[in-house]
Formats: sequence, structure tokens, C-alpha cells
Amino acid sequence: EEGLDEHTCEIRGILKGLPTTVKTTDIALWLACCAESRSEHPLANAIVNSGREVFGHDILKPVVKSSSSVSKTVVSTLKELSISDFQVVPGSGVQCTINGINGTKSCIVRVGNRTWAHGLETEDDKSNSPIKQIFLNDQHQGISKQADNDVHSLRSQGQIGVYVSVKNNTQETSAFNTTQFHIIGVIGVIDPLKSEAKSTILALQNMGVEVWMCTGDHEATAIAVAQKVGIDKHNVCSDVKPEGKADLIRRLQKRRMGRSGGKDVLNKVAVVGDGINDAVALAQSDVGIAIGAGTEVAVEAADIVLVRSSLHDVVVSLHLSRVVFDRIRLNFVWAMAYNLFALPFAAGVLYPFTDWTLPPAFAGLMMAFSSVSVVTSSLMLRLYVKPIIHEDGTLDEQGCAGCSSGIIEKSYLCLSSPYHYLFGDGPMYGASLSDELEIV
Repeated sequence: EEGLDEHTCEIRGILKGLPTTVKTTDIALWLACCAESRSEHPLANAIVNSGREVFGHDILKPVVKSSSSVSKTVVSTLKELSISDFQVVPGSGVQCTINGINGTKSCIVRVGNRTWAHGLETEDDKSNSPIKQIFLNDQHQGISKQADNDVHSLRSQGQIGVYVSVKNNTQETSAFNTTQFHIIGVIGVIDPLKSEAKSTILALQNMGVEVWMCTGDHEATAIAVAQKVGIDKHNVCSDVKPEGKADLIRRLQKRRMGRSGGKDVLNKVAVVGDGINDAVALAQSDVGIAIGAGTEVAVEAADIVLVRSSLHDVVVSLHLSRVVFDRIRLNFVWAMAYNLFALPFAAGVLYPFTDWTLPPAFAGLMMAFSSVSVVTSSLMLRLYVKPIIHEDGTLDEQGCAGCSSGIIEKSYLCLSSPYHYLFGDGPMYGASLSDELEIV
């Protein structure tokens, strides 16, 4: 190792005891697979699945693929390795300890964003941490800059860049401080858009919903994805940690829409998420919608779980809720109009002119018919058929949803708030639900 700088020698010392079946070019991927093997994050699953294609099903016992056949041979002399001290830091990354390297030695692996991989909890720690001088060392800066350039290149291609770093799990220190995390590679993860993503966003916008994107990914990646699906770049929040997502939900909920009856009308916010980083935001939102294939934490925190994991079901769930609410309005309008029409006859409004009164038995029958008609109207919801969502975001309503909800809504507003309906005084409760909902 003569002629090599201290940084390179130290990394080689850390990685010397790794399985010989792991190629030098695959070391970063293998270490990342070890760290992500117990994580439920979608990106972790992508990394582990990619690693299993290279190393086989058991990451700790990587195999060698035969060049002459598809058979795989495990090196019999491979020492037993184990993983311990697994940690997940939402919004930053994961960490684990790999035991059994060079016999009894072990190393700590971190996979995540730039700050986490460098061993710093936040960007502010660069100035406060005792390893500041190490971080600013020319050798470290050179490697860090190369990694940053690689990640920037990945992000420009729409991929998510993940840093992989490693350090000795020892209390011993040297002149160069062996407790420093060393960046050994970056991994690009392609998170392809679902085929229905753009049509889902367009459909929500056509329904009057303001759509936001809140993600922990880098700004460049977030903006690129937002442009593809049709989200306004001003509605994109990137590099956001879990607590930051919850704060965004609170700020959106406090945005005043108007006044009705002397009261402020606030936004209703729905959140769609699938990861552990989304759990806090799902719990904070008015309506939490979890993707069925997401983590258990996200599913537990949500109000609605999309079993099929189809984004179109977000539109369907919102559409169904509006159909149900329109049916409630229809029942209210019908019951109110029916009773307003029938009560004068039951009170004898025609008696002074015709000497005729409504028999009590017939009045009771009419009252029963009012209840039966409302129940029958509600049972019509069983005929609900989910709308067809086209690529341009337009909806083809079918079944009971195809009724003229506009007439129902106007009739409801006229009966519930005639003054506001006739003269207008800003948004009110009972106005279109599209004025009261935002989806993140």
C-alpha cells in the first residue's frame, strides 16, 4: 500500500475483511443492502431487491455467479457475518453494524442523505461538531465533492441519489481519526412514476383540489417529478423531514378560506403517503390516505387505506365521498320540500274554502312515505359505480353519480342559506367541497 494516502489506506483497512465474493465495484451496493435489509422504506426495498439480483437471496452470504451457467456457488470458506444495532432516522437514513469482519472486528454503515452519511445529524453540526476539521480536510472534501457531483448527475436524470458511508466500530483513534465516516459510494435509485400518476393529479385539479408535493427528496428531483405530473412548482416542498411535513399540514389547515355565519372557514387537508416518514403528516391531516403496500406505521396512522395501491383510487375515494354528501343534500332538500308542501294541507289550509280537512290516518301515511322515500334514496347509493378517469383527468360519471349534483347543491344552498345564496358573502359551509380541500 506504499504511495497510497491515509484516507485510502484507512478505507482499505475497514473493507479488508468483507466477503471475497463481493467485487470491488459492488462493495457500496452490498453494504447498502446490509443496512437496508430491515427497513420498510420503498427505496430500501428497491436497493435490497437490486442487491439480491447480484448477491443472491441471502445478502450476508453473497454468491459467485458461474460464467458458464446460471448456477451459483457459495464460497465455503466465507466467514459468518451478522447485522446488529439497526437504526432508522426518519428523513435522514439508516445505520447498522456489520459484525464478523476480520474475525471479531465490526464496522458501522450509514445509508442516506449527504449530512447523515458524513456522520452529522444536521447541516448545522458541521460548525459545532468536533470532526469539523476532518470534514474540511482536503482529502475528504475531494471525495465528498466527487460524490456530490455523482449525486447531482443522478438527480439530473430524475433518479434519487443515496450516499453510502462506513467507519470502524472502535474507540481507538489515530492521527487521522478512524472514527470518521468515509463516503465509499453513491447509489442511484430510479423511482418511476406510476402510469396513472399524471391523470390522477389532473383529475384532482379538475375536481377543484389544490395539489401539493411534500417530499424528503432533493429539490431538483422533486421539481422534475412535479413537472412531469403537472404540479405547480410553487406547491412543491423538498428536503422536508417528517416533522416538517406535519408543520406544512398545520399551515395549510390554518389558511382562511372566508367567513360564513361569522365563523372562519378553514382548509380541509388530505394527505396521501406510504412510508414511515409520512406517518406524522397522515395523523395530522384531516383525512389520511395510505397506500396499501406502504409501511404498517403509515397504514395505522391513516383514515383510508387503498387496498389496490392504485392512485386512481384516491380520486375514487374523494368522488365517492362527494356522491354520499350530495345524497345527504338531496335527502335534506327532498324532506324539507315535502314537509313544507304537506304541512299546510295537514293543518287545514283548504278548510275555509272547501270544508275539507286531511284525515289523520292519511296524514300519518304521508309522514311515513316521507321517511320511506329518504331511506330509499339512501339505498340508491348501492348502485354507485366508480367513474372512468381519462388521461386528461376528465371523469365519466356513471350510475347514481351521474345525477345532476349542481341542481342538488344549489337547492341545498337556497334552503340552508338563502341570503348568502342570493347576495353572496364569500365562501360558506355547504359550498362546493372543492373549495375546502387540499391534497398533499
